[in-house]
Amino acid sequence: MPRRTILAVCLMLFLQPGSAQTVSVYQTTPDLLEALSPLHSLRFSAKTDSGEAAPTITVDDNQRFQQIDGIGASLTDAAAWLFSHKLTPEQTEAAFRSIFSRKDGIALSFLRQPIGSSDLAVTFYSYDDLCAQKDTACTTANAESDPDLAHYSLAHDKEYILPLLKQALAINPSINVMLTPWSPPGWMKSSGSMLGSNPETKEPSTLRPEFQRAFAAYLVKTIQGYQEAGIPVFAISVQNEPLYAPPTYSGMQMTAAEQAIFLGDFLAPAMTAANLKTKVMAYDHNWDHPDYPELVMHDPKAAAFVAGTAWHHYAGDPAVMTKFHNEFPQKDEWVTESSGGTWQKGNLLALVAAELIDVTRNWSRSYVLWGLATDQEHGPHVGGCGTCRGLLTIDVNAPGSPPKKEPDYYALGHASKFLLPGAVRIASDEPEETDLRDVAFRNPDGTILLYALNNGTTSQALRIAFHGKTVATVLPSGTVASFVWKLQ
Repeated sequence: MPRRTILAVCLMLFLQPGSAQTVSVYQTTPDLLEALSPLHSLRFSAKTDSGEAAPTITVDDNQRFQQIDGIGASLTDAAAWLFSHKLTPEQTEAAFRSIFSRKDGIALSFLRQPIGSSDLAVTFYSYDDLCAQKDTACTTANAESDPDLAHYSLAHDKEYILPLLKQALAINPSINVMLTPWSPPGWMKSSGSMLGSNPETKEPSTLRPEFQRAFAAYLVKTIQGYQEAGIPVFAISVQNEPLYAPPTYSGMQMTAAEQAIFLGDFLAPAMTAANLKTKVMAYDHNWDHPDYPELVMHDPKAAAFVAGTAWHHYAGDPAVMTKFHNEFPQKDEWVTESSGGTWQKGNLLALVAAELIDVTRNWSRSYVLWGLATDQEHGPHVGGCGTCRGLLTIDVNAPGSPPKKEPDYYALGHASKFLLPGAVRIASDEPEETDLRDVAFRNPDGTILLYALNNGTTSQALRIAFHGKTVATVLPSGTVASFVWKLQ
């Protein structure tokens, strides 16, 4: 063969699209002795070796699914209070860099922010209280109301929540911020209180029909207020967990029919008049009641307005999201709350990692845990969850000590650190008759991320196949690994 022809063939082989080179490997073990630790790089090869008989995960970036909007948690009132009141500015900056920086941390990219108090709060509060809220919820007198929102104020959030959100966005400008109310102001509700139900009678509180317009205006003013404060609002839902009316913290019952009417007849016109482009998510509750968002999606006005459905993990199965996608392929889906806590036992790292894999393989565009930080007693909180685990634990009895990074931090970090804005899920198989779990993504710059978990009790040899080449490796038991490579 002439020398010029040989050179041309070599050049063609070198420039083949999709050929892969070095694979960077990062690993976290259940004991956290290795924690997002870089290991020796691997290299794809067309040759076979002794690992040929090992189970193979085949990654195919020609099959592309949903875009990923973010991995994250919630800067609750409790978390923000801990960062602002129990850490020094230098400690908070270091903690935020570990959470939001790609270089120095895990680059979390989604924050779901409560509108008013949730259970993880220091006090009850809304942005239009007509009675004095403390660590117990006050009740507004029946004759008092503020339909024109003359008393509306974001003063509570301006004290420490909004400054911390701006600090996070300064580190990672690609964070998507979602807003969700746990309750409207008490005067808008049948009970006059922000509590989800009467603690004695258990009667659920509901939105008074005459204040639906005021509630829509309240949400619009909150979006506008956040954006005027320098916090772009990616999305909003209208009620956290509308099928649960808690007796000890902020909440409200809202049926699917009521939500459809509110969305189509009140919030849609209000947001359109304000020229807001914020996405609106329906439902925001558990996988076990897909009939709720189905009813919303079958309402013509509501369906034309909402971008898709928000889900929680506390009941049901994530596979319902794939069924929902097949029924409503034009609508998107997000997992917006998945708290860990003391009720979980065993390998917490694997529990969170397995769920991240499950939800993204079932069309979710996000995986969002609950509190970004809690103290050593799982607080502060006003009612509700006294056993929830934050990504970070701040020991208020040990001033000067850095926040403790929980297993959840690393389980999220193995995805969020390597996912860029615009990343999409791509195809990857999970070898049968093994405990290997995985999901794969492609970034806009051509970087591939394979997120893998060995959910078994023994080490597992495996191969990764991509574009006709393979690489062999071993994943210890209960371990999460990120395999990252870029198209040549």
